[in-house]
Amino acid sequence: MEPSQNCGSIRKRPAEQAMNDGDIDRIYRFTILLPNGTTVGIALREPNPTMASGDFMLMAKERYDRAKAQDPSLRSKRPIAWESNELHLEDANGNRIKSRIIFDNFKPHKRHILRLHNMWDLTPVTELLKELPEDYTFETALADLIDNSLQAVWANPLKSKRLISLDISDEKISIFDTGPGMDDSDENSIAKWGKMGASLHRKYKVKAVGGKPPYLMPFFGLFGFGGPIASMHLGRHAMVSSKTMQSKRVYTLHLKREALLSRSGSQHSWKTDGGVRVPSENESARAPQGSFTKVEIFKPRMKNVNLYQLSCKLKDIYFPYVQVNGIDLAEIEGGEVAITNLHSCNGPDFIIQVHFSITEDTDANRILGSTAIHEANACLKCVYFPVVQGKENIERILEKLEADGCRLAESYESFSRVSIRRLGRLLPDACWGLLPFMERHKKGDKAHLFRRSFFRVKCFIETDARFSPTPSKVRGTLLPIHGPSGFHY
Repeated sequence: MEPSQNCGSIRKRPAEQAMNDGDIDRIYRFTILLPNGTTVGIALREPNPTMASGDFMLMAKERYDRAKAQDPSLRSKRPIAWESNELHLEDANGNRIKSRIIFDNFKPHKRHILRLHNMWDLTPVTELLKELPEDYTFETALADLIDNSLQAVWANPLKSKRLISLDISDEKISIFDTGPGMDDSDENSIAKWGKMGASLHRKYKVKAVGGKPPYLMPFFGLFGFGGPIASMHLGRHAMVSSKTMQSKRVYTLHLKREALLSRSGSQHSWKTDGGVRVPSENESARAPQGSFTKVEIFKPRMKNVNLYQLSCKLKDIYFPYVQVNGIDLAEIEGGEVAITNLHSCNGPDFIIQVHFSITEDTDANRILGSTAIHEANACLKCVYFPVVQGKENIERILEKLEADGCRLAESYESFSRVSIRRLGRLLPDACWGLLPFMERHKKGDKAHLFRRSFFRVKCFIETDARFSPTPSKVRGTLLPIHGPSGFHY
């Protein structure tokens, strides 16, 4: 937080002069904490008993504008939504000051701290709430939020606690992680949680290129629809609470679906309010290192969620990182991955390691005597599912999945023969067709034998961060295409 600007200070009268006047003027001093981390000071001598809060905030704005003109460093600070109708003041105890400031509530000759209620500028693409693809489901939106949490905890030091916990009821969905957290500083601003493309972890993507399969560096929350869109798809309103190790307070961000949709198509920025509070005992106990982020979604759109089916699906995608309603996913029996592994052949797998590289031979690189190399890595593992006791093992997998209710029933023919993981995260709905060697052979006496054998094979593909899924993380094409952000499915 910046040092207070003394543009609102006044000169004190000498004590002798005040004594001679027969009375000491009442001086009320206030320090106003602004949403962008700066402060301004206001001192009022013998004010009227009350003052309209709008006039007081206008006075704070004038002090801030004056300080900004004198200090160039303030010009780079985040803008403040002075024109917002929801802008208001809070006292040091978090009590909202409504229409008027009553000076009898404050002791004269002492400095009082007031907080201008935070108005975070998110300005997301509000049209997305109306135009989300059909395959952006309840599970996909949850995955967007869990992606954010997983890459957050992965940024923790190696020996720090890494916890992601998901709690679901008909009244609320809560996602808690022990990542580095956010505050009101420019580098860790909680407002970045609410903006697409403003990930605090984008700089770590380069660390997730290369290495050994399955490339377990989960810096993958870069191509989703973002926290606000995902949370508003899940419920009516949400609250984000976050704390860093350096901050003593918890910073909050409030999101309401109606407010977001009302700004859809508007020329103006969409602003949302927030606040500052002390951490609860429960939060401190769950995050002993002192940092966390909690996303709470109220009035969920989906009721009566089958927790076992959801746990199985999340286990397939994320195991063993996440808890669902206090149960570690690694302890849950079931799920497509576990059942598939159980019925696979015990023999050696057929593995292909693929490395792509493109040398960028530009004029600038030639002048510097160097070239920029873009790389991408993938691993294809083909697993054979034999016939056991006269029955195809893939059929056994389908029967078990249908019995567990973990997915809709598929036929032997339509069962997906390709599974894709990016940085260890399953893309559960990536609809790939057959690989070339699995396709129907039209010629030859043994074509039907080859087809029957190849149909007992499933290919598990692992990729690093240079492969980029589509925004909904569910569809793709087979060939990698080089683009500004990597090789695209």
